Amino acid sequence: MNMSGPQWRRSALALPLLIGALALSGCENGRRPVPAAKKSPEVTVELTQAQREAERLQQCQKELDALQGIDAAGYRKHKQEFDRLMSGAAQYAALRTQVNGETQETVDALYRYKVSRLCADVNQAVMTGLADRGERLK
Repeated sequence: MNMSGPQWRRSALALPLLIGALALSGCENGRRPVPAAKKSPEVTVELTQAQREAERLQQCQKELDALQGIDAAGYRKHKQEFDRLMSGAAQYAALRTQVNGETQETVDALYRYKVSRLCADVNQAVMTGLADRGERLK
């Protein structure tokens, strides 16, 4: 799947929502919805975790954009990986409610790991690229 420009942006913006939903839904198994007026501190913590994950992903997207100007080949590699991850996450989101809770927890964790790993790799590529540039200035 090859996404570019606005299409990639729309997909990239959808992933924080998916990750947030995955983070929140992992705690729903076997529980009844809590009325809005009686939310427990646990629900607040879960929302905060989802917000943090969304913010981390937005930072990852910014770093991926920055990588394009630092290392074009690295950018293409990471963007392809990101696009594959987005495609898989979208397919999983469509099927997620059809599988049991244990499977949901496992696959949710897998996608959180893959996102974390990709973002760490992008961050490392940006840092290495900027450091290399700095070294060449000497």
